[in-house]
Amino acid sequence: MEWKLVRSLVLTKVLILVTVTSVLGQTASTTTPPAPTSTTTEEEKHEARDGSDKEFYESYYKNMPENLPMSKAKLEYNLIKTIKREIIGFDFSKDTMELTKKIDANNIKYERVSRDSKWVRGILTSMPYINNKEYMYVVRHDKYLCFMTFEANPEKYIQQARQAKLTFPPKDTFDVVVPKP
Repeated sequence: MEWKLVRSLVLTKVLILVTVTSVLGQTASTTTPPAPTSTTTEEEKHEARDGSDKEFYESYYKNMPENLPMSKAKLEYNLIKTIKREIIGFDFSKDTMELTKKIDANNIKYERVSRDSKWVRGILTSMPYINNKEYMYVVRHDKYLCFMTFEANPEKYIQQARQAKLTFPPKDTFDVVVPKP
């Protein structure tokens, strides 16, 4: 029993000693200013000097080429690949296969949609299994409409859509009543 008491007293003293030294170390480090080094003065001299490297750096970033055609091509590739996959998944007939071969960037219309739109909120409310993502697009080809979401920016990365929902007009449109979002 005595050894437990001695052990607890020793642990208490060690704990107090550690806290006192850490507090003293903090106050000592805050009171003494850091000594100036020669590297900081060299950096200040270099920043103050206007050299060719600074001029090139500024010129490069001011005239940086836009990668718009490449990002547009990646986006269209991702959207076309997804809508083809959705159409084939819905109807695997020979006519559909021929139709999907003809899908390219010239005969689709696409638009990026945001969660601020009341229509997107209506879509997400009526289909709760679709996750609300930052990158959401609606793609139209002929009679097909496809709502798709991506995990990352489809303009930067070639990827499959995280989720996609394909719709098309029914044969008899007079019987369908569209609910308000």
